[in-house]
Amino acid sequence: MGWCDDPESKYYNKEMLINKKIKHEKLIRKDNFYDYFIVINYNIKKVQPYKGSAIFIHLTKNYKPTTGCVALKKRFYNLNKTN
Repeated sequence: MGWCDDPESKYYNKEMLINKKIKHEKLIRKDNFYDYFIVINYNIKKVQPYKGSAIFIHLTKNYKPTTGCVALKKRFYNLNKTN
């Protein structure tokens, strides 16, 4: 699966089956960047090209600058553990 970030495409700002001819972000990746993502109500109805295709919330290990994303560290909690 992918997310179309090609403002010239009719799929812009939508989840899509990957098509190499259309610019997109891969959502299923070996680096687990997009294990979790949230689609927010931004530029969804009457999609306007070049207004923004998504604000990605993704996982990171290095906290380098992003391009309009929110990068978080994946942390697991043991909910069964008692203090």
